[in-house]
Order: sequence, then C-alpha cells, then structure tokens
Amino acid sequence: MDEVRIELKLEFLELYELVSSPDNVVVIYPTFTSAAYSEPGFYTFFRGQCDESCITDLSFDTPTLGFTSSGMSTQLLHILGYEFLTDVDVDKNPDILKNYDAIILLHNEYVTQKMFDAVTSHPNIVYLFPNALYAEIDVNYDDNTMTLIRGHNYPEFEIKNGFNYEIEQRFHDYEYDTECIDWKFIEFENGYALNCYPDAMLHTNFDILLQMKQILLN
Repeated sequence: MDEVRIELKLEFLELYELVSSPDNVVVIYPTFTSAAYSEPGFYTFFRGQCDESCITDLSFDTPTLGFTSSGMSTQLLHILGYEFLTDVDVDKNPDILKNYDAIILLHNEYVTQKMFDAVTSHPNIVYLFPNALYAEIDVNYDDNTMTLIRGHNYPEFEIKNGFNYEIEQRFHDYEYDTECIDWKFIEFENGYALNCYPDAMLHTNFDILLQMKQILLN
C-alpha cells in the first residue's frame, strides 16, 4: 500500500486534545520493519523470488510511512503530540526506555536482541499493532544495513517467532484483522495489546485512541 499523508484538521482540534498524548509516554517507530518490506527485501526472499542476498545487508537508510510500517498511525500520533523514538535509537541506547512511564509499539516486527530485551523488560507496554517483536535481526551501523537472523520461518521453516516470545504468539493472528470492527485491548503481564491491525482506520476511530489514553493514565 502506498504512503498516505494525514494532515491536521482544524475542525478536529477539540477531539485531538481529548486523545492527545499523556506525559512521559513514547512511541517507537519501526525503521527496521519499514526496510524489511522494501523491494527487493525480506519479502522478496520469503516469496522465493530472491536468494539470501535479499535478507543480508539490507539498507534501512530510507524508512517510509507505508501500511506495513504503521505509516498513517505514525502521522496521527505525531499530530497528537506523542514523543517518538526509532528502533535505531533504542538499539543504540536500550536504557533510554527507562526514562518513560509507558512505551507504545507500532508494527515493530523486526528488531535486534538488545531492543527486544529493552522493550519486554519494561513494566508498561502498549502493543498498538500485533506482530511486533517477531523476528531477530543484526545491524551494522557502519553502513546502516540489517540482516535477518532468526524468525519468520528462517533459518528453518518451523521457526515462527525468532525470540520464542510467548506474548507475541498469543496475539500474532490478529494482524490479519485490518477492519478492527470488534476491537479491544487485551491485558497481559506487563501491558496491553490491541486485537487488530489499525493503520487503515485509526484516524477514523478515535475511540481506540481514547481507550489507549485511559490505559496509559492508569
């Protein structure tokens, strides 16, 4: 799906204020996942249209705001005043997440081990998208490239979640629900997860944002 741009609408200012960001909350933008979905890239390999060169030393220099990288939701949350970090920020400085009362993940499907450890150890996580923390990558910052290490049926077909992350496995199949008609936040050990993939409709359903804000404030 191509990038879609969302702009602030003056007639919605009161509504924006109602669902604006609480203090000391941060959203993590999925830079690495954006790169994984580029062509040629990881999914060219998964479709059998490229050899392992497509999952090795893939550049993440030019992230996009597409459907697979939570692009519309990223723009909306920015309008609402949410603070952002990127996967790169967290991987380079995992302790930075300790500065926030809560963290929000988008479609952060491909992450490093350091980022996985930093996120999963945080006491207050909101997974706004399913399928986050699904596969492990290695990163080379000398040339800003990444390589798939484990997950998404690689290097063996039977491997699903590359971190054996039980919480992600509970919510994985919700990524295929993009309409979010029967949406809800499901509580787990150290946070909440939305039971659908909301990028195409979050800007039209502010009830999700309102409930997320209430969760973050509690």
